[in-house]
Amino acid sequence: MPFATVEDVQSRLGYPLTPEEQTRVQAFIDDCTVLIEDYCGKDFERRENESFQLPATGDCFLKIPRRYLPFLQVTEVKVGDQVVTDWILNDLEVGLYRPDGWDQVVTVTGSWGYFTPPAVLKTATAAEVIRWMAQTPGLAMERTGEREVEYATASSPQSLSAAAMQALRRYRPSAGTITLKRGGC
Repeated sequence: MPFATVEDVQSRLGYPLTPEEQTRVQAFIDDCTVLIEDYCGKDFERRENESFQLPATGDCFLKIPRRYLPFLQVTEVKVGDQVVTDWILNDLEVGLYRPDGWDQVVTVTGSWGYFTPPAVLKTATAAEVIRWMAQTPGLAMERTGEREVEYATASSPQSLSAAAMQALRRYRPSAGTITLKRGGC
């Protein structure tokens, strides 16, 4: 689900886009959405009654990846092909606890993701798309007085700026503590 629309970018630019520019803007919006989700490590789209699989650890605690954590509601857990009910969702350590351990692939079914994506996603996406549109591929610097041009190495201009990363830092994983335990349940 894109975080912004062509119309969002167009209204911020203040002029109508040609059909070719609209196609380019839509591609940039798609690229920016992927970069933001990758940078934040979260799934901002609401998923309802979907499943994801986790590898067995042989331990009693099974960590759930950050991507699935926002507003996670677990409805069913399967170990292999068998539905199990002797699990507890541990919110403090963000994972599933089961006294018998996890010895096979675990399939978790539930709902997760934001009900309404944070507004900063639209803002960052539109700003990045406008920045990308203003860049000339392969050109790093240009100066008119005394005519100076500097060419960059072949690299893609599609990357998140420092300003976008700063705006998104709240949704990015932060440093924290981990709990170490000895093996066994």
